[in-house]
Amino acid sequence: MYCTRKVTDDLTWVGADDRRLACFEGVYGVPDGVSYNSYLLLDEKTVLFDTVDKAVSRSFFENIAHTLGGRGLDYLVISHMEPDHAATVEELTLRYPDLTVICNAKIKTMLGQFFELSDSLNYHIVAEGDTFSSGKHSFTFVMAPMVHWPEVMMTYDLTDKILFSADAFGTFGALNGHLFNDEVDFFSDYLSEARRYYTNIVGKYGAQVQAVLKKAAGLELNYVCPLHGFVWRSHFGDFLEKYLQWSSYTPEVKGVMIAYASVYGHTENTVNILACKLAERGVPVRVYDTSVTPASYIVSDAFRYSHLVFASTTYNAGIFVTMENLIHDIVNHNLCGRKIALLENGSWAATSGKLMREQLSKLKNTEFIGETFSIKSDIKESQLTELCALADAIAADVRPEVKVTESAKTAGEVDNDVFTKFSYGVEILTTRTDGVDYGCIINTAGQVAAGDPKKLTISVIKKNNTCDMIMKSGKFNLSILTEDAPYDVFKHFGFQSGRDVDKFADVGYDSRTENGIRYVPEYTNAVLSCEVIDCRDLETQMLFIANVVEAKVLSDAKSCTYAYYHAHIKPKKNPAPEQREGYVCKVCGYFHEGELPDGFVCPLCKHGPEDFEHVVPEKKEPVKGYVCKICGHFEPCEGELPKDYTCPLCHHGPEDFEPAVQ
Repeated sequence: MYCTRKVTDDLTWVGADDRRLACFEGVYGVPDGVSYNSYLLLDEKTVLFDTVDKAVSRSFFENIAHTLGGRGLDYLVISHMEPDHAATVEELTLRYPDLTVICNAKIKTMLGQFFELSDSLNYHIVAEGDTFSSGKHSFTFVMAPMVHWPEVMMTYDLTDKILFSADAFGTFGALNGHLFNDEVDFFSDYLSEARRYYTNIVGKYGAQVQAVLKKAAGLELNYVCPLHGFVWRSHFGDFLEKYLQWSSYTPEVKGVMIAYASVYGHTENTVNILACKLAERGVPVRVYDTSVTPASYIVSDAFRYSHLVFASTTYNAGIFVTMENLIHDIVNHNLCGRKIALLENGSWAATSGKLMREQLSKLKNTEFIGETFSIKSDIKESQLTELCALADAIAADVRPEVKVTESAKTAGEVDNDVFTKFSYGVEILTTRTDGVDYGCIINTAGQVAAGDPKKLTISVIKKNNTCDMIMKSGKFNLSILTEDAPYDVFKHFGFQSGRDVDKFADVGYDSRTENGIRYVPEYTNAVLSCEVIDCRDLETQMLFIANVVEAKVLSDAKSCTYAYYHAHIKPKKNPAPEQREGYVCKVCGYFHEGELPDGFVCPLCKHGPEDFEHVVPEKKEPVKGYVCKICGHFEPCEGELPKDYTCPLCHHGPEDFEPAVQ
């Protein structure tokens, strides 16, 4: 009996759940099962997007037959040749021998490796950017090599704005009747399994994933249809942000994951003491026993946490087997940019620490915290001081204390007229750490004291790279923007991250105050140099209190207030363009507005009027939501935005959003 669900009016999910599978790919436990997704489009031509694993083939073929309703199958699009998606290709071609396989050249080669298909089978070979039409729908193809096999490609429906994303954006777990992401509490109930799916299966290929994400970023998306897990039709930007984090190996949590291998409990006891010491210092800690927890869960959290501790007894003069396997997995997944501490145990010849360090040193941008903490059989009272020192070192690196100036010594002259320039304004915040300049836009500077020394406060979003750099340097500059500042200045410093670009690479100036930090001389009327004397963690923001040690007026131009920025500088949103009536080419997707002239020929594919379809604009219902007052991002939402919501573009919270309708 069939079991299907509609994605759109003419696209149907024809996949199936598998809850009997114990280990996905023979290694990753799936206690909640897994889904195999396949999608069937009913257009002038019928198109099937991928097949499924043999384990659910009966349901799959019943779903296809029901959805076709007696029609034939014209096309099969193959995006990925892994057998959990392609195992039923051969049987499909036997049932529907007249179909045409749409694939790239590498997929065709792999088909010959897996199957002995009929010589009479038809193929339509595509490459990056090629187009195809099934009638009303037009498609283009995006190659995604090594995400996570070399032949992978994605298909984009230009008509309905649907991305068939292959294995990208997938999730472990059966669907349990819920096809769409917004039918469940995804980020609460499924995010951990999505992370485990990504990190273990795709995680090694971060650079390749980043390349594909750049392509996807330019697409308008109404739906994302992966081969495992839920179809995305809302809040995809939030999930995309997670993929950007995972593929760049950026930690989600500033905290410590501890993985240990203990035979008789002595190594475990040492780990428990260390975990207590870290928790007492306000550090989030997660502890795993490698003999109990499957490696896939630990690998997932290794991607999640900023700091890692590995503790292993010495076993047969080497690393204990479960820890050795875990470290092999982590190294094989190319995890990078982590801070690592090591513990070892050995009753007569402790070697596990040295061997773990040798393996983990292969990871890029890895730093070790201190020397390996070593015990013989069991930890002794005399070693607690050393263990506390290790906890202090880890905690200080996880939550670095801001550099605080002992005495506020003026580095240069303080011009009191600077303070007449202040309003609820907009400033460029700059700092310098380890020889690198950083900067961002803020609107949170305020004067605290007019005495000597003069004091001010700023608050900076903790997610901003500049915030981390001020924590390290303990000093910063403020360049007060003027009313003649163009929008490009705000975009340059405010809508891109210093983690990704050097914001000062091509600015054409190198203006610095006596503290060595850059300031922006263009479109500013004053600059202040400040030294941090205290800071407060305000959950999403870090509040810095600072002494002003240098200040100078640059011009008499009016300061740009926050209100002025929104009223006169920030571009107003243009009304959405009205849908146009016209004709679309069924072959290549070219759109011609208005009536087709006699003898009209498509300028792209050279087809005539007979291959054009008349289209009439649909009346779309308005969508309620919220628009970010900072960057203009629109977030569809019927109720209130969650309190912990952050804008995927500028990272501001719900307080900077206002109700809107699109």
